[in-house]
Amino acid sequence: MISRHNRPLGILFAAGLTSLGFGACSSDPDSGAGTGGASPVGTGGAKGGSVSTGGSLSTGGSTATGGSVATGGTPATGGSVAKGGSSSGGATGTGGTTVTGGATAGGAGGTPTGGAGGAATGTGGAATGGTGNGGTVATGGGGALSGGGGSGGGTSGTCEKGQTKAAEVVIMGESFYAIAPQHIQNRIQDNARKAGSLGASETYRNVAVSGQNMNYIATTEWTAATQGGASVKLVIMDGGGIDCLTGSSCPTCASTFKTLLGKMATAGVEDVIYTRYPEPGAPPGSNASLKACLDAFQPSMETTCKESTSPRCHWVDLRPVFVAGDTTDGLHPTQSGGEHVGDLIWSEMVKLCLGQ
Repeated sequence: MISRHNRPLGILFAAGLTSLGFGACSSDPDSGAGTGGASPVGTGGAKGGSVSTGGSLSTGGSTATGGSVATGGTPATGGSVAKGGSSSGGATGTGGTTVTGGATAGGAGGTPTGGAGGAATGTGGAATGGTGNGGTVATGGGGALSGGGGSGGGTSGTCEKGQTKAAEVVIMGESFYAIAPQHIQNRIQDNARKAGSLGASETYRNVAVSGQNMNYIATTEWTAATQGGASVKLVIMDGGGIDCLTGSSCPTCASTFKTLLGKMATAGVEDVIYTRYPEPGAPPGSNASLKACLDAFQPSMETTCKESTSPRCHWVDLRPVFVAGDTTDGLHPTQSGGEHVGDLIWSEMVKLCLGQ
């Protein structure tokens, strides 16, 4: 930076010397002294000597010090306004670096709006960023917006909050969801509260009943879910496992499920998450007879679910996340099982913006 500003200073200094004849003076006195010495005898020589004193014009040539106007050329230091320029420009530059976080750079720049932008959260940060140092701060503001959404603004990820009430999320099925403590439901609700999608004292409605078959779920439980004209937007459910345990391969489960989906569409349900059972047994998969029954009818349940567009039905397979230690009796989740299942269901809810 400095060498760039000194180059004009050097050029100006040389130009000043040349214009004042400094280069010519350095050679003329030698030739003048020569002519003066050429006539040491006679008056001509004396006169030549006087020219020598006239040659003292070389001292006049010392007006090269006047040429020190080159120091007047120190407007190059005025040119060092480039430093001033780099300072203020730099400030803007560092303000521009608010892209890294806005808060720190704004604070360093000391710009009041930058500081306010950094201190504010969510959309507040974006607003002050917008009134800050031009469009560059707006990029910092953009970061503030997405950050604000994560910490408690109007979104959960990219999902808009407040679109579904807690009571409009209903859990149906049998003991996998019903048995106390409801590890799966509790885990989903914990995740929803952390994301700001569920109030601290709010809970989803659970109408699941232990030991009930698919027909009971589709009739009695559905009646309980909509009793009094209650609004339902999202249903989380399973069904058919009890049919297998009572000796049936559940040949009618898929058609019963399809009928239930039709009732849900009429009632205004928007989405259903149907969860395929984990592998039965402790460890998972060790109950061969029950596994064979589930393997026989669950594919038809999957097909029925995926074919439904009103309501939209989302198939979630729990087998990949249910591991040793997630059940002790081969059927119901332990706390770790509830956490694994609950986290998987919640991830589907966030991905699809359900129950937000």
